[in-house]
Amino acid sequence: MGEVSGQPDEELWAKRLSELVIPVLRHRLERVGLDASGAYNFYNVRVQRSELFLNYELALARALLPHAGKFRQVHELGSGFGQLMFLLGWNGFETVGFESDRQRAKTARDLKGILDLVDPELTKNVQLLEAEFPSPTAPRPQAQSLLLTTNLVATRTVPQQLVILGEMRKYPYVLADIQRFFDLRVDPAEQEKTLALFAQAGFSAPEPFLDLGNSGRYFLFSNSDGAVRAAA
Repeated sequence: MGEVSGQPDEELWAKRLSELVIPVLRHRLERVGLDASGAYNFYNVRVQRSELFLNYELALARALLPHAGKFRQVHELGSGFGQLMFLLGWNGFETVGFESDRQRAKTARDLKGILDLVDPELTKNVQLLEAEFPSPTAPRPQAQSLLLTTNLVATRTVPQQLVILGEMRKYPYVLADIQRFFDLRVDPAEQEKTLALFAQAGFSAPEPFLDLGNSGRYFLFSNSDGAVRAAA
């Protein structure tokens, strides 16, 4: 794992999605502002640069595409405006995004509504939830479900993190950026603390999936307990 295909961004639908979404986001930010839109500085930078996707998101999508037969469903914890869920959904994955920030979740739903009009066939693969993880309204994990965390930096106590990890173990597969899992840990020695937290929650040793240097180090956790629950 860890190999990134040479597919151009156009084949990933990234260019088309950017052309559709960026003008809508620019209008929304001008109308309601950074805070009310949920953009804050994180998405404002993207809009100003006319770049819906950061390089790590494109690399992650390319890395996941060859495994589409293994991971049919991709759920993202902290999906923001839903851009990665749109990208994977338009490439055939069944995607579910969890976003607890009300303003961000509303903007994400509005973007999805527009994409539903543009291409309902591709967008039907995408479901976006305004919810903390886990949510009773979310689809249950299945035998080919992957839970994804990317830039998940948020204030949670260790006991709270362990509760969330316990819910994550219900998935057969978990793909996590160990640099940005609640705490930002760029130093490799610090990243061992993230792996230790997963182990404390009952996860088996992971395998490296995608190393993007300071842009993210993704490890794949295969969870036999989750596979059994999904098959039940």
